[in-house]
Amino acid sequence: MSVSRFVDELAALDARETRARYAAVLTAARARAGTGRWADERLQRRVATAEANVLTAVRFAIAEVEAAMAWVDPNEGKDTP
Repeated sequence: MSVSRFVDELAALDARETRARYAAVLTAARARAGTGRWADERLQRRVATAEANVLTAVRFAIAEVEAAMAWVDPNEGKDTP
């Protein structure tokens, strides 16, 4: 049974495919939410919350990877005489 075109097989996607799927669902949600008099504010808030959650997760991931790189080579990026 199909859940949705955005959720189907989501766990099987690689990072590139996941980013593309995320972009597609945001585009569809923004189009459906609309603007002006007929805007769906609930959907707009959900999209804004999703984007904030993704930013938080990516910032955390960047910090984790940077910390791991420093652990592997603590002298990387430092000026050495």
